[in-house]
Amino acid sequence: MTAKGQTKTKQAKTAKGKVAKKAEVKDKQAKTKAQKKRFEVDFYRDWCKGCGICSAFCPEEVLAMNEKGEPEISKPERCIGCAWCEIRCPDFAVRVKEKKEEEVCEA
Repeated sequence: MTAKGQTKTKQAKTAKGKVAKKAEVKDKQAKTKAQKKRFEVDFYRDWCKGCGICSAFCPEEVLAMNEKGEPEISKPERCIGCAWCEIRCPDFAVRVKEKKEEEVCEA
């Protein structure tokens, strides 16, 4: 390969590397924004029959059943907003909503 061909190859690799780094930075920024989102889970206690489906489907183990057989929010900071508990609840007793920025206090 000639010196001219080697230079072009190096330039192409450098350009690909820059594009990859930009994409990586954008991914990190998107993850950071997603991490800043906070969610809260509300229960309509009168509607809940205590079946435990909401806690069984929670991938982050935010919900747990207490000794009375009622669901409770054991780890609210871990909620990712997937709403599996809300979707699976047969009694429509669970609601997941995103907290507004004013409600989120970062200490």
